[in-house]
Amino acid sequence: MGLFSKHAADVLQIIGGVVSVATLIVKLTPTAKDDAIVAKVIKVLSALSLCNADGSFIGSAEK
Repeated sequence: MGLFSKHAADVLQIIGGVVSVATLIVKLTPTAKDDAIVAKVIKVLSALSLCNADGSFIGSAEK
């Protein structure tokens, strides 16, 4: 657990970079099959995220 907490920021930066590059490559290709795969990966990462798509945070009390 200590190793992960020590390098959590680095791991998150790598994941963000890989998703960004994959999204760029997918947009340059003419097929839709790879678009669907990257969309599923982004959907999973969004489900694991603490920040919602609208910019609010999970668990915040909105009225």
